Amino acid sequence: MVVVSNAFADVDVADGIKLYGILDQGLVSQKLTTPNTGVESDYAGIAAVSATSRLGFKGSRGLSEGLKGFIQIEIQLDADTSTLLPTKNRTAFVGLESESAGTIQIGTIETAGYEAYGTDVNSRVEYKPNVWRTVSSLDLQDRTNNSIKYISPQLGGFQLHLQKSFAERASTETVAGTTANSFAELQSVAIKYKSDNLKASVVHDETKNALMGYKFAGLSNAGISTTATTDGLLYYGAPDAANAANSLKAIQSPIQRDFLTVNYDFGKFAVNYLYAKSYQTGTYAGNNTTHTFGVKVPFDKFTVGLSLGKGFIDSYASTAVATDTSTTAPAGRAKDGNISDTTLGIFYNFDKATSVYLIGSDSASSVGVYEGKSKTVAIGARYNF
Repeated sequence: MVVVSNAFADVDVADGIKLYGILDQGLVSQKLTTPNTGVESDYAGIAAVSATSRLGFKGSRGLSEGLKGFIQIEIQLDADTSTLLPTKNRTAFVGLESESAGTIQIGTIETAGYEAYGTDVNSRVEYKPNVWRTVSSLDLQDRTNNSIKYISPQLGGFQLHLQKSFAERASTETVAGTTANSFAELQSVAIKYKSDNLKASVVHDETKNALMGYKFAGLSNAGISTTATTDGLLYYGAPDAANAANSLKAIQSPIQRDFLTVNYDFGKFAVNYLYAKSYQTGTYAGNNTTHTFGVKVPFDKFTVGLSLGKGFIDSYASTAVATDTSTTAPAGRAKDGNISDTTLGIFYNFDKATSVYLIGSDSASSVGVYEGKSKTVAIGARYNF
C-alpha cells in the first residue's frame, strides 16, 4: 500500500483532472443529387448534427519557475452506434505553458485552419460551403498527429500560432498515390486577434505529399450520406490515384490554404465573414475559393443563425485526367464550376449546457458532370458537460 500510495503521489495533478464532453444526436433527412451521375438518393437516420459527440479529459499542474504542465485527450463517440472511436482521436497532447514565453503542445492537435472553419455562426462544418475544402491524407484539414505547436503570449490582443507535423518517413521513400497515406505532413502559421467584441484571424498552411480533392456538401466528415463517398467526390488535383506510376514524391507542389476570419458581436446580434482558399501551383495548379457570411441573433432562450456562402473551383488543365463528361467515379477529373450553400439553424437553449435545434441546409454545385444538389433537415438535441 505504501508503494501504491507513493506511485499515485508522484503523478498527482495538483489542479485536478476535468472530465468534459458533448453528446449530440439528431434525426436527419437528406436528399442528395450526385454530381457525377445525376441520380437522386434519399437518406434518413440518426447522427451528430450540430457538433461531433466526444469524451475528453483535461489536466494541469503548476511547476517551478512559472511553468504549468498540462494534458488533453479527446475520443470521438458515435452515439448512434454506441461506439467509441479511438482511431478518431480528436486531440491527444501534452504541453508546457509560460505566461511570459508562451505555450508548447506536442501530439495530435487541431489545426488553425480547422479552427477558422468553426468561426461560422452555424459552426458545423459539414453544412456550409467550406465543406468544399481540400480532402487530404489523415484528415490533415482537421487535426494532425506527430505534431508540435507553439502559441505565443498575447501582445496587444495579437497572438502567433505555429504548427508543424512530421511524416516520419525516409526522405528517399516513395509511394503510389492514394488519398489515405501516412506520408503527408503539414506546416501552419496563424495570427489571431481578440478584443472585447472583435475576433479575427489570418492563417496559411501547407500539406506535402497528399492528393487534392473536394467533396460535395454533407459528404465531408460525418453524416448519414457518408457511405460510398466516391459518389460525392468531385475533383482530384492530381492524375488517377490508382496509377502506381503516380508517386506522391512526384507531386512536388504542396496543397496550400489561406484563411481570413472576422467576427464582431454587436450585442443584440453577431456577424461573421470567412474567406477560405485551397490551391496548388505548378503542374497541378488549381484552386477552390469560398466566401461565407453569417449572422447570429439571440431571442431570449432562442438563437437563430443564418449562413450564406458562395464559391468557385478553378481546375487545372491536363490531358492526364478523365473527361469532364465521364460518369464514373472521378479519377483526376478537371472541371471548373460554382458552389453555394444556405444554412439556417434555430436553437432553443434550456441552459448553458442543454439545447435542442432545427438545422436546414440547401447546397448546390456545378463542378460535376451534373448539377449536384444536397438538401438536409435535422432535428436534434445537444448536451455539453
